[in-house]
Amino acid sequence: MSYRLKITLPIALAEQLNELAASTGEPAARLAAQMVRSGLAETRASEHAQSSRATDTVALDSPEDQDAFRASWLEPWGGDREWRMWMWGGIVALHGRYSDVLAWLKEGWWKRQTHVEMLCALVVWREQIDNTGRDPRDEIAFQHHLANYGQTLRQEGGGITEAWTPSVAPNEWMR
Repeated sequence: MSYRLKITLPIALAEQLNELAASTGEPAARLAAQMVRSGLAETRASEHAQSSRATDTVALDSPEDQDAFRASWLEPWGGDREWRMWMWGGIVALHGRYSDVLAWLKEGWWKRQTHVEMLCALVVWREQIDNTGRDPRDEIAFQHHLANYGQTLRQEGGGITEAWTPSVAPNEWMR
């Protein structure tokens, strides 16, 4: 099983990659994939690598390793208290930043997988845009999806008394 990923490189790096590929006789995409796998393996082995809760990087050297990959907006297999703490903080921050759109989020949203996955995906997406965003279309797409989610929350109904007030994570979230 494989995962297709589109990456954007500055022209100078793309030219270097193409030159290296030509000298080895390998297609540039295959060479780039090998470099990414190698870099991920080195990152994983390095004690100086960022915490996996933020990047969720794993080496994908074998088909078995590919099955172990879990998207960073999904809780790691078997649960992870640190991931939950990080994600809760991200959701609180997202709510603070977009309180008008998320005003209809109801108390107990963490009991519904749909809301958990959507909010966690939005947190990771927002972080990626803030940290490495280069294309304004990413921001436009994010805002569009956020607005759609806000509309979904509004259509679920409920009154102001059911609205979620960001605070410390409940015990059931931290399980």
